[in-house]
Amino acid sequence: MTAILESFEELRSLSRKWDVNEEDILLIALNKCGVKSRIPKPRMRIKLRLQTRSDEDIFLILSLGRIDSPFELTEDALYFRGSRIASIEALEDDDAVLGYFRNGTKVLTLNSNARSQCIGCAFCPNTMESASDPRLAALDDLDSYLAALVQDFGLPDMSGIDKVTICTGCFHYESLALKHLAEVREAMGRHGCTGYIHFLSSVLRSREAIEQVAAAGPFHLTTTVECFGRRPEVLKESKASLTPTDVIDILRECGRAGVLADYTYIVGLDPEDLAIKYLEQYAPHTTTFPRFQIFQPHSPFMDMYVTPGGQQMDYYLSMRKQIERLFHDSGLRPKPWENYRPLWYFTFADEQITGARI
Repeated sequence: MTAILESFEELRSLSRKWDVNEEDILLIALNKCGVKSRIPKPRMRIKLRLQTRSDEDIFLILSLGRIDSPFELTEDALYFRGSRIASIEALEDDDAVLGYFRNGTKVLTLNSNARSQCIGCAFCPNTMESASDPRLAALDDLDSYLAALVQDFGLPDMSGIDKVTICTGCFHYESLALKHLAEVREAMGRHGCTGYIHFLSSVLRSREAIEQVAAAGPFHLTTTVECFGRRPEVLKESKASLTPTDVIDILRECGRAGVLADYTYIVGLDPEDLAIKYLEQYAPHTTTFPRFQIFQPHSPFMDMYVTPGGQQMDYYLSMRKQIERLFHDSGLRPKPWENYRPLWYFTFADEQITGARI
C-alpha cells in the first residue's frame, strides 16, 4: 500500500501546494498512519517534541502496530523514513483511567462510566484496551474520587476547575444519561465546582432533556455524530439511530437553552462532498469549535472503512481548508488541549494557534 506521505520532498511540495506548514502535514500523516514499533503495546499516549519545534510538547495517541507505516517509534525517538524527527518525552499505555486534567487543572476529564458498557463503533479502539475498565457505579464512589483528586493535586477544592468532561461509556438511554449528569452536578457542588459539565454523547436529544440539564448549571453538549454515510455499518445501533439532520435540531435546541453545542466528526470515513454538505448546515448553529478527529485505523480490518481518497494527504488538507472556510468568520478556533487527533497543530488558516497543549 502506498503511504499517505512518501518523502520529505513530497512534504515540502504539499506545504507549498496547500499553504500549510510542514509540521502540521507531518503530524496529520502520523495520526493517519500510526507507527511501527517493537514496543509490545497496541496503542499508546505519547508526548513528543519535534526537532523543528523543540520548544513545544505535542501530545498524541497512536496505534503502534502499523508495520506499513513510514513512521517508526522507539522509546526515545520518532523517525520518518529512517530520519529522526522528534524526541519522545513520555510514553503511557492508553488504558482507561478514572480521570485526568487538561488545560493545566482547569478541565477535568471524567471516565465515570465503564468502557465495557459500550459495544463500540467500527472505528473505536476502546475494545483494544483491557488493562483497566474503571466505573464509578454510585454517587459515593464519585464523591470519594473527587476528594482524592483534590488532595492528590494539592487543590483547596474544585472551585478552580472550569469544566468537567464526561466522555466514555455508553448510557444507552437518555434517562440514564440524565440521572448520571445529575449525580455529577451534585458531587461537583459538594466540592465547590460551579463550572460546566461537558457531555460527549449521542443519547441526549430531546428539548426536555436539554432544558433539564441547562437548568441545573452551565452545560456543554458535544453530540457524537462521527460520520454521515454508512452509519448502520460503522456505528453502534444507538448512535446510528441519530440521523445527520437530527443533529441540526439538537444544535438549535441547545442554542435556545443557552447550552454550548458542537459535535465530534471523524475525518476519513466520508467522501469530502458528503461531509461538507452537512458540516455547512451545522456551522450556523455551532457555538464552540467541533472535535474534528483524524480516523486512525488500528488494523487492516479498520482500513476497510477509510473513504475512497482517504489514503491520500490531499483529502485531509482539502477537508482542512473547507472547514477553515466554514468557521473563518465565526471566531471559533481549535484549542490544542481539546483534541489529540486534530487537523490543526500550529496554524489555522493564516493564524497561529496558541494555548496549552495538554
